[in-house]
Amino acid sequence: MDKQLLLLISLQELDIFRKEKKNEEKVGFEIDNIKKMKEARAKIVSQLKDHIYRKYTRLIKRYGNAVVPVVNNACQGCYLVLPTQMISSDQLNESIVTCPNCGRILYWTD
Repeated sequence: MDKQLLLLISLQELDIFRKEKKNEEKVGFEIDNIKKMKEARAKIVSQLKDHIYRKYTRLIKRYGNAVVPVVNNACQGCYLVLPTQMISSDQLNESIVTCPNCGRILYWTD
């Protein structure tokens, strides 16, 4: 799997986890390790290429999730069935691929 793609998936998972923890904190639960999560996020962001991170943040603002899996040959962000040319490649997950409809970053699961 492409390193940048793997970093994006990790970043999104961390962002989702942080958002859940912030919501828990709002209702009165005391949350440990917020500082460690911020440090981990900063480390991931520092390893991403600038243009990829900008795309990620733009997609997060627009949709709430920027990186989505492909299941049954369909983008799980907008549910568009992807063109055969995209799904028949031997190079799946070897580069950053975006959905032709919604623009989200795609990854294929086994």
